[in-house]
Amino acid sequence: MDRTIDPSPKRRGRILVASGVAGAGVLAVTILAGSISNSRVRLEAAKIQVATVEKGLFREFIPVTGTIQPIQTVFLDAPEGGTVKHRFVEDGHMVKAGDAIIELNNPQLHMDAINREAQLLDQQNNLRNTRLAMDQQTTRLKDELLNLDKELKRLERDQKIDERLVKDSLLAQNTFLGNTENLHYMREKRKLVAANVRSDSLFRLSQVGSITNNLALIDRNLAFLRENLQDLTIKAPIDGQLSGLNVELGQTKQRGERVAQIDVLDGFKVRARIPEHYVSRINIGLQGSFTHAGKEHSVRIVKVYPEVNNGEFDVDLHFTATTPDGIRRGQSFQIRLQLSEDMQALMLPRGPFFQDTGGQWVYVMDDVGTATKRSVKLGRQNPDMYEVLEGLQPGDRVVISRYNAFNDADELIIQ
Repeated sequence: MDRTIDPSPKRRGRILVASGVAGAGVLAVTILAGSISNSRVRLEAAKIQVATVEKGLFREFIPVTGTIQPIQTVFLDAPEGGTVKHRFVEDGHMVKAGDAIIELNNPQLHMDAINREAQLLDQQNNLRNTRLAMDQQTTRLKDELLNLDKELKRLERDQKIDERLVKDSLLAQNTFLGNTENLHYMREKRKLVAANVRSDSLFRLSQVGSITNNLALIDRNLAFLRENLQDLTIKAPIDGQLSGLNVELGQTKQRGERVAQIDVLDGFKVRARIPEHYVSRINIGLQGSFTHAGKEHSVRIVKVYPEVNNGEFDVDLHFTATTPDGIRRGQSFQIRLQLSEDMQALMLPRGPFFQDTGGQWVYVMDDVGTATKRSVKLGRQNPDMYEVLEGLQPGDRVVISRYNAFNDADELIIQ
């Protein structure tokens, strides 16, 4: 009968060593797996920033830079080109409506105006002569009709006398027939002249209206020519302060070139530039506010400019109350432009953590100094707060500093 032979002591030692190494390997793998599945990072409390979730009135607004401008500005462009002949006022002076600012000289424009005026006056004279000839034609036809009526009355009277004389054989039959034919001829001629008078009256009625309209058009063209010459003297259209006038005697200005502007200083408005990202949310009536001299001032959008330049568009805002004291044209303010009404919401202060997580998760602190990952859902935002939709409760303390140094750890051990 066979029996088991115990290994030698040396062999038994090798077996024990191998078993120990295998056990240590299993233990190391277990520890490593645990560390991977639940990684931790230790850091000092001074190196992180913590904020508390709270509930309150959430106001969605964006910060924009607004510049103070006059309530109304009128730009002065040169209606006609020319060289500067006179400068009547200096830049920065107050002007009244109708005051001359500069006078331009354009000899070519004067010559063209003279030639055009001569042509228009010639056309005007021709039309007036045509109307005079029509009046004379009408007068001649009416005079001829009157003469025919007079001759017909005489012939008809003579016809009655001739009929009695022929009956009494006191007038030759041939003479009587000649007088009768002459009477018939005059009657037919009167019909023809009367028809000509009617036709002339209708023709004259249509032509006189056309001639009158053409004469009025010529008068307007003449007035326009004279106004063009007057446009060489650029005048102030409103009362205000002249600015931007930078012209010298002898300098050439092209048609449509900007000469100056007049600012109405009775009030001020705010011009702000807004990123085009918000173009669909900006409407007339939106409210905003800014701080000046320690006081809060409210403004309201009254005009939205449709043009987008360099990724931004302009809006004009008016003060909802009195204009603040001490503001000056060109002064800039940081305006908080409100995009929605105030509403109760759960809020988390803004922080750089958003750059690392996109607002999908945060580290939430507990009472023992440990911060753990938690999935969250953030909504609207303003320069100060995020709106919390899911994942957090009032009083939760959240790490809001950068997360990129934590290597995506599951827990933070705060020391």
